[in-house]
Amino acid sequence: MSEVPVEAEGVDSAGVIAPPSSDSLAGEIRTLPLNCLIFMRSFTRMADRIYLVMGWICGMELLLLGFFITYQVIARKVGWVQAPATDVMSGYILAMAATWSFSYSLRSGSHVRIDVMLPFMGWRTRRLADIVALGSVAFLASITAWKMWIVILKNYERGVVTNDYPLTPLWIPKIVVGLGFAFLGFTAMQMMLAMLAEWFLPMWHRNLGGGEIEIYDVMIDNPPSVA
Repeated sequence: MSEVPVEAEGVDSAGVIAPPSSDSLAGEIRTLPLNCLIFMRSFTRMADRIYLVMGWICGMELLLLGFFITYQVIARKVGWVQAPATDVMSGYILAMAATWSFSYSLRSGSHVRIDVMLPFMGWRTRRLADIVALGSVAFLASITAWKMWIVILKNYERGVVTNDYPLTPLWIPKIVVGLGFAFLGFTAMQMMLAMLAEWFLPMWHRNLGGGEIEIYDVMIDNPPSVA
């Protein structure tokens, strides 16, 4: 089956292409694979909005942290009032900004990717390579999140606190990191399922008498968008 390029519907001002909406499939006969494909694309749109919001939140945290540290440096020089435990709170913010942005980075293709062999691959081989890559990310993130949550529960049961002021219960900053890796594992699995759906469901739909359906490339064409 040859790939049918995605039409540029839902392109925002930045040139970002959103997943094809169900309106583009209105003329198709309703089949089970078509309904499943519409659901997967709607879920992808919703997930993209969540990833985009998470990316904005992490970016704003880093921006505000920069202003906060700048104020602390100036206040130390001129004798203004300084906030206590600056280094500790900065570490908490960095932990959240780093881990909660993993999902947005993966979905938008911002992670480092060695693609020297991809131009020489056919589309089937390339999709298999993408699925293997996403499966590896999902495995690594899931193992890390699982181990992190075990540590979180142990810290909570023992009432462990940090050594520095303000004596924060240690499970609070760790739960932020655990959630970040859990989100990353979910994102990798969601992208992998969406890719498999775009691979098999259009072929199944065509075998049931339907027409050609636009292929939506999760890995390449469509970073997160609110379009």
